[in-house]
Amino acid sequence: MNTDALIASSAFVGFVVLTLLIADAISAWVEARQVRDDEDSDALTRRRIRDLAWLVAIVAALAVIVAFAVDSAARAVWDADDPVAAALILFAVTVFSFLVGIGAVVAAGRRERPSYARIRRDLRDRAIYSFDDDELLDFERRLALADRMRARRVQNALPLRLLGVSVVVALAVASWLLAPGAFSIVFTVGAVISLAAGALAVRADAVRQAALHVVLEAQRAEVVALLERARIPQRRRVPGLRDRVSRALAILREQQG
Repeated sequence: MNTDALIASSAFVGFVVLTLLIADAISAWVEARQVRDDEDSDALTRRRIRDLAWLVAIVAALAVIVAFAVDSAARAVWDADDPVAAALILFAVTVFSFLVGIGAVVAAGRRERPSYARIRRDLRDRAIYSFDDDELLDFERRLALADRMRARRVQNALPLRLLGVSVVVALAVASWLLAPGAFSIVFTVGAVISLAAGALAVRADAVRQAALHVVLEAQRAEVVALLERARIPQRRRVPGLRDRVSRALAILREQQG
């Protein structure tokens, strides 16, 4: 077993995960202080810096992977005289980089999310018009989808943080079991930092969720009230009233003419 290569790979993986955990903790505290209601329907999503912080860490890790791949391909050509292996390494890292880039672009560009603020804005814009049954059903469907996505975002945060902390701690334990020494101390320090960052992120996320719950509940209550108000004209519609009003206006125009 190549111990040096194993230590280098483990250190790289641990550094990437630790960077993501630290970025998550910092962005969680920043977001916790920025939660407030806003007339801008995208304010609660566009102001989030967590996606950008994770994107920077992933790009940095990807750059290191590409550098190692290029070095390995060069060694395969010049040292081992194996251009086929070099081509395969470069092809594999190109495909991997492409997939990571596509995933990052999709994650960063995902803006069209159903939100209570957007539904509220659309209902306010249509307040002077009457709603038909299909429009009301569409707004109710959007409200139900916003409820599901709100619950899903809360459920996904904690398992991801636990997974990141577990990876760093597992690397620290493995370093003491397989190759105890100076690197084991470094891995242990990284594990302690990851635990602190994970705990900080959980605490900040709890503060953010409490503030966000107040804002979202107020927005949802207003959406429900607007939907109830939109149903009132449908219930009080008088059959033939529009035709009678049209005839009365036509008669009035003829008299004025």
